[in-house]
This record gives sequence, structure tokens and C-alpha cells, in this order.
Amino acid sequence: MRSNLHFMRIQLLVLLSLLSLTNLINARPFNLEYEYRAFRARGDAKQITTKALKSYELVLTSDSLAGRETTKPGMWKAAHYLANHLEAAGASPLESAPGFLNQYPVRVKNITQTPVLELSTESDTLRLSDSEQFRFLPMWIDSQTKGTDTLLFVGYGINADSLGYNDFSNISVKNKILVFFSNEPVDSLGVSRITGQSKSPYGSGRAKRNRMRELGAKGTIEILQADTAQTFTEQTEWLTRFAKRDQMSLPVDSAITPFLSFTVSWAAIDSFLMSHRVNLSEIKRKIDGTLKPHSFIMSQRAFYDIHVVTKIDTAVNVIGVIPGNDPSRAHEAVMITAHFDHLGEHDGKIYRGADDNASGTSVVMALASAFSKAGPGPRTQIFLFFSGEEKGLLGSKYYSDHPLWPLADVVAEVNVDMVGRNAPDSIFVIGSDMLSHDLDAVVHTAARWTKGIHLNLRYNAKDDPNRFYYRSDHYSLAKHDIPSVFYFSGIHDDYHQVTDTMDKLDFEKMERVSRMIYLATRTLNAMKNRPSLYTTDAEVH
Repeated sequence: MRSNLHFMRIQLLVLLSLLSLTNLINARPFNLEYEYRAFRARGDAKQITTKALKSYELVLTSDSLAGRETTKPGMWKAAHYLANHLEAAGASPLESAPGFLNQYPVRVKNITQTPVLELSTESDTLRLSDSEQFRFLPMWIDSQTKGTDTLLFVGYGINADSLGYNDFSNISVKNKILVFFSNEPVDSLGVSRITGQSKSPYGSGRAKRNRMRELGAKGTIEILQADTAQTFTEQTEWLTRFAKRDQMSLPVDSAITPFLSFTVSWAAIDSFLMSHRVNLSEIKRKIDGTLKPHSFIMSQRAFYDIHVVTKIDTAVNVIGVIPGNDPSRAHEAVMITAHFDHLGEHDGKIYRGADDNASGTSVVMALASAFSKAGPGPRTQIFLFFSGEEKGLLGSKYYSDHPLWPLADVVAEVNVDMVGRNAPDSIFVIGSDMLSHDLDAVVHTAARWTKGIHLNLRYNAKDDPNRFYYRSDHYSLAKHDIPSVFYFSGIHDDYHQVTDTMDKLDFEKMERVSRMIYLATRTLNAMKNRPSLYTTDAEVH
């Protein structure tokens, strides 16, 4: 015992000599135990190399895996590849599971007829669904949906109260179809009037629809500001592609409240509304000029008719563990996660998802190998690869509802999703301080001990317009009060495109991020006490 204590003192002296003591103590958040444990893990982290990461990426983005779409053969091939890797790395299946593969049911839906959307008054009807400049997003429809509802025009459909602009002030949107302009108010140089940025997240159609759904709207009609039919086709290419793919949900979610989402061009709707004294150009000019909302109940009503058929199919998560070696803490686990699914193959093109999320999958594979070589920690280490993320976090939702390890005994979860692009020396971290100061301290400590990488907190807010905190698998665990952190390198032009390919990845950055995450997870595994949750509202981020 005496010699061990002497050795630890020497190591601590080395640690403190490597860093300026004043800077170290002034660092926030700071915890000497975490600093020591991260320092101890640095040598083992060097086992993670660009060579290994490239070898994993090469398989995950190969033709044979065909984009790894959930339920498709490519997903199953990828799942078996991951299971074989876990076994070779020395991980074991959970005792509560028959093997590394954890299957779960999904409900698959297809639109069987062209969706119908009509705007009508007592004397006139416009059948928008007959236009080539019309799109339907089938994400939130699970059965035949037919009805007639009130239309409410809501300007740009933006809720930015903190910045002095809110199209929903003093109006009720519940059970109405909301009509809104795409994008956001901008000046003559294209700069956002709301944020002063050249490109603001408040203009995101996805963010707008999510917010409107939360507010209780029945659906949306987005008016796309496209000059020509060709421009409309180009701007809605992702919508067309999305609508062709299988839409999925968990069977338990089949009673989801329907939410309609339509997109039309300005040209398709302008003349009809003008004939009924709704001048879109004038409304837009006033909002852009005064930055004052202009929302009102429209005289027209919307009729819609959507036909859907469903079937039950099977998807799979992959899970393995390295058991802990401390009898008093081995029942507790640290979980490392990444989704391995992507968008599959469509129209003869493979969406390889090199960054989204073969990058995160490769990192977790490398972490599993590094943990195995370094030997077990006091707590059990879980490696969990989710499918169904691109379909709506399905794999992580299913797992959190049907856990193979008691959720109360998961002390922390580390999620890795898209970590191979953008700035070479920084990584976004999201959620580390949402539930636990201790997790946040560990995450920052690991970053301090990793050369060439620093943390960017730009998106670390629940009210961030991009809503990244809610858009990856960590959220399914965080909802169960498991301290969770999401590592993310940001969106880019190749996001969800066939051009998201391996040659564009920054493997040196991935190596640095992997080593940093290794330090964080090793510290979480070895720290004396599990990360504590906030106990008062005042503590919450």
C-alpha cells in the first residue's frame, strides 16, 4: 500500500509539472480526481490510430453494405460486422441477451396514392396536389388521414421571442393548418433581419415544422420562394427523395397524432390567393421592412386525403460489454453509443454516410478495441450501436423502453454522431451540463488532456433553433435522467447526400476526438462516485 501511494504521489507531481498549476486550478470545471484519471489514461488512448479508423470506414461505406438503411440487407451485414468486431475485441454479449444482436420490431409505411390537398372557398377551389410544384412530407402520418381544417397564415412561422420576433404572438394554432413563407426576413444583402447573420437557423423549415407540431397545429403548408418550376424541383429534391423511402415508427408509436406537412411553390398558390385578396408579395414586403408579424385566419379552408399502408418488419441494435472488475461497482455501467444506419440506396445511388454516421461508428469500434487492450475498469463498459436513427431515433427509443441493462445503473452515456468533418481542431459537445455537473467536468477535463482539439459549445442549448440536443440517440437516454453527452462536428453540404464519402473525412481529427472520448469514458468508468444529477432547478443548465 505504501509503495502504491508513493507512486501515485510521483504521478501527481508529474501531472502538475506538465500543466501550469495556476491555470489548472483556475480551469472550469476543475476536479483533481478527474485530472488524475484522464492523465493516467493518455497512454492507452494512443492505441487508437487513423489506420484502424480508416479500415472500419472502408467496410462501413462499401458497396456491399449499400448505405446501411434500417431493415435492409445492408443494415444486417453491418450489424454482423459490428458484432464480429466486438467479439474479436474481447467484448461479451449481455447475459440478458441471446447474443450481440438485439432485434426490435418497426412499423413500415408507404403512401399508396398521390396525396390530395385542396384550398377552397364557397365559390372556388384550388387543387394544389395536381401541380408539379407540390410536395408532401409523410413523416407523421401512419394511417389514412382525411379532413377539412381552418387555415392560419403565420408569416415566416418563426418563434424568436428572445430576439424580439414571434409570428405566433397572441394567436392559437391548435388544430389549424399553418401557412408560412420559407426562410426568414432578410435585408438587401441577404442578412437575417432577426439575428444579423448571413444564414440563420431560424429559417430552417425543419425547425419551424417541429415547433408548430409542438404547439398543437394540425399541419403546415410551406410556401417556397422559388422563381421557376426548375428551382422548385431543385430546392425540394431532398423532399422527393425522402418521400420515396420507407417511413418507419415503433409499433407502440402507431397511435401518433397525425401531422400534415405540405410544400408548394409561390407560383402554384399566388394567383389563387390574390383573387381572394391575399397579396403574398405585399405581406412579405411589409414583414421584411418592419419586422412586425402579420398573422391572420384565412378565408380559405384546406381539404386533404392521405392513403397509407403499413407492415411490421425487423431492425437490430448491436450491443456488447466489457464487465467491470470491482464487485462493488461492476453493476454500474458507462455506455458509449453511435448509430450505424444511414439512408441506403435509391435510384441506383448509394448514400454511404461516411460522416453520418460511419465516422461515429468507427470511433466506437476503436474505443471498444482500446478498452479491451487496456483491461477492464471498475464499472462495466457498454458499447451500443443503434439502427433506426435516421428514421426517428427508433433504435435508441426501443432500447430505452426495453433496456438490457437497468437504466438506473447506467451512470453516464457518451454518444458519437458525425465527428469527421469541418474544423480540424474543434468538436461540438452538446448536453454534458444538462443533467450533471460531474459529467460536464469530466468532458472538459478530457479535452484539456488531448492535444490539438478543443470543445465548442455553440449548440449546447435546449432552445437552440437547430434542436441538435433532440436529434441524436443520446436524447432517448437523457429522457430517463441518464447524464449524456453528444460529440458532433456539425452539418455540411454533403449531409444526407450521395457525396458524403470517405475521401472527405479528416481522419487525424477523428483520431484526436477518439482519444479525447477515451479519456472521458475511462474517467467516468474509474471515478470514485458516479456522476450526480442536479437536485434543484437552479442547478440545471
